[in-house]
Amino acid sequence: MKIAKRRNKKICLGIIIDTDLRIPPFTGVTYRLYYFSQHLIRFGLEIKIFLCNRNIRNSKEEKILYDKSGIEFNVLPEDFFYSPNKMLKLIQKKFIDILQFEDSVSILRYKEIFQKLNIPACLEIHDVESSLKEMLNYCSDDIKKTNIISNKACKLANKIICMTPLDYSELIHKIGADKKKISIIPNPINIKEFKFFGPSKKRNNIIFIGNMFYWPNANAVEVIIKTIVPTVHKKNPDTFFYFVGKAPDNLIQMESEKIIFTGKVDDLNSVLKNATIALCPIYEGSGMKVKVLNYCASGLPVITTSIGASGYEKVKSLLVENNINCYPVIINDLLNKRKRLVKIGERNRKYIEKNFDINVLSLKMIKIYKKLLKQSAISNNNFFNTENVPLPLWLSEKRNNKINNKNYYIIKNGKTIFKKKIA
Repeated sequence: MKIAKRRNKKICLGIIIDTDLRIPPFTGVTYRLYYFSQHLIRFGLEIKIFLCNRNIRNSKEEKILYDKSGIEFNVLPEDFFYSPNKMLKLIQKKFIDILQFEDSVSILRYKEIFQKLNIPACLEIHDVESSLKEMLNYCSDDIKKTNIISNKACKLANKIICMTPLDYSELIHKIGADKKKISIIPNPINIKEFKFFGPSKKRNNIIFIGNMFYWPNANAVEVIIKTIVPTVHKKNPDTFFYFVGKAPDNLIQMESEKIIFTGKVDDLNSVLKNATIALCPIYEGSGMKVKVLNYCASGLPVITTSIGASGYEKVKSLLVENNINCYPVIINDLLNKRKRLVKIGERNRKYIEKNFDINVLSLKMIKIYKKLLKQSAISNNNFFNTENVPLPLWLSEKRNNKINNKNYYIIKNGKTIFKKKIA
């Protein structure tokens, strides 16, 4: 196959991701994907995202990807998206310089694309999946297979990007990744978009933000409602607990007058500005919790576990506590000491501004991409048959129904620029 030549001096980054994407994003993976892409375009890159249709059933729903960032969204029906040969022909026409993947199974599924086009592959590791499965008590065979997939994916990638020092260590010592390939680039924050509010003085509002179809988040919500809420209400009965994001019915059934599930919200600032304290009692998984980034940016005190604080080691003002029974004590103490509440929130904001500014981190990403331009695809066919590659783990959350829409959409700058039914 003839290799497509670059059309201009701009780096054209193609990103393949199989998830539920909408704007504004409401999961950690899509948050990072969208805000980094938005900023990389401002720094002169072209970004073309290829995703399976998980949301668009009709013309009205095309608007969930409407924005003015310049990102080109290629939304494909499932049968087309899962055909590496069809995807190869499409991506070849797009003059992609670097192909990026957001999970290990996808780099295996689509390895022939970057190998035949002879372009470098970048792999973002949002969490070490086998570690998550261990904590969620998956069977040993499943965990072993996940480790093998991750190992092979890391061997195929020219570059591996992870978000936390813990993941960096596990990728090397647990997965067997080459440490020379790995860079730590944490999740970014646009400090102009996520404003500082400080703790609300109007009333006591405790918040938890996240996709509650994701098992660690669901488990955290149950712990909050069953363990934290009753004890806090004994001393501060007028405290409200807000759970922000998509949630399954079994959690929504726990709703009451002072336990509120908001569903997904289009503007996080509208929630954050009315919050007093933020929680992240996560006990499973790895990676970097975006909710902590948003909490800190808005100037809220954050109570979290060590897993929730992973990647935020430079934010010295986080209240890290692994014993859930201590949370009500910390909350009630903070509610009675308003000056301390405000001071912690201010320090959180300063640490975030210093260490996670999207402008600084975008420049680091660009340096990585420029170095990748000098590399060729890693050719090694001694891997899984693509028929045996599973779906990404996050699709097991079942937060989306199957979409049978056969249209191929190209969406850019707030409009649909191409729509056609394809086989």
